[in-house]
Amino acid sequence: MKNTPCHAFLKTLSTLTLIAYSSLPMNAAPKDTNYDEAKVPAYTPPDPLLMNSGTPVTSSHQWTSSRRGEILELFREHVYGHSPASLPAGISHKITKTVPNFLNGKATMKEIRIFFTGKEDGPKMDILLIIPNKAVKPVPTFLGLNFGGNHSVHPDPRITLSKAWMRPKKTGIIDNKATEAARGSTKRWPLETIINRGYALATIYYGDIDPDFDDDFQNGLQPIFYRKGQTKPAANE
Repeated sequence: MKNTPCHAFLKTLSTLTLIAYSSLPMNAAPKDTNYDEAKVPAYTPPDPLLMNSGTPVTSSHQWTSSRRGEILELFREHVYGHSPASLPAGISHKITKTVPNFLNGKATMKEIRIFFTGKEDGPKMDILLIIPNKAVKPVPTFLGLNFGGNHSVHPDPRITLSKAWMRPKKTGIIDNKATEAARGSTKRWPLETIINRGYALATIYYGDIDPDFDDDFQNGLQPIFYRKGQTKPAANE
């Protein structure tokens, strides 16, 4: 994997996996959590141009060399968590499907399965990659998570129907599993516009990375990064 195009692609995916790796399940908020903005008491937002030490930022150099890093660290500490330092050992991949005449011949569709530990029976995720056929390769690519399964991006039946856990109350989801009725149910990716303008799309179902139900952080990617004796992410991870 090292120094291959797919390895570079996976390095980019670390930004996406961070979202799921550090997120709490939907029902994890304290019981007294307030969702009504009208009940928020008066407060003064922190000054972004004031260092943690209280020193004002007076130059662009001070911003780029010091304050910007402080703000990013505050987001890591209190919002997103810290990204794992490296990819899991033994990570591997294989192309599981190629459709060269996708979108009436405008694009090639590929499905790429990533084995996070190198074991086919271990945790994995499926990348849906759609590349315009007429564009000069390589092409700029929109990369992002989807929230309904890769099959929800477009109704073409050649996209593999995800077998992963799905949130209820979504189109075509029965007993937390996708059915054929779920195909093309996501409207957030204007796939044909992307392809017609010469771009590619790479998307992954977020539930492949971290299924969105509470099992005390034992599913998804979290256990791969646990240290010896660790059973759940630390507070700052």
